[in-house]
Amino acid sequence: MPELKNCRKCNRIFSYITGPPICPNCQKEEEEIFEKVSMYIREHQDVPLTVVSKELDVSYEKILKYVREGRLQIKEPDGSILTFCEKCGKEIPSGRFCKSCEAGLAKALESSKRELLGKVTAQESKPAGAGGGFRFIKDANKK
Repeated sequence: MPELKNCRKCNRIFSYITGPPICPNCQKEEEEIFEKVSMYIREHQDVPLTVVSKELDVSYEKILKYVREGRLQIKEPDGSILTFCEKCGKEIPSGRFCKSCEAGLAKALESSKRELLGKVTAQESKPAGAGGGFRFIKDANKK
């Protein structure tokens, strides 16, 4: 069942079902902006995003949002597709994360792994009666 919400952009009340919390009028405006950007990029493939932003009076961040959402693909002059780090948003040649975010994620993962192994080892070394090992509870239905 739809609920009433205020549009995040224009503050009008609208019947919200799913998707971004913006009214149908603002959604239409957003779609028109996207189409304008998309057409411009198709026609001017070698133009940097900063120029696209200035020419169309659309924020650079909005264009990057379209790229991150997978709605736009930007080709670099060398033919590669422009991608961005999913964590910090920095431009990267390929993959999902930049080198520094990748290193940080690997470090955090290794730390979590050591912590979990320490907990498992500590649990296994406890005697069965001291809170470790397996314990069986008598079935109350059996006599």
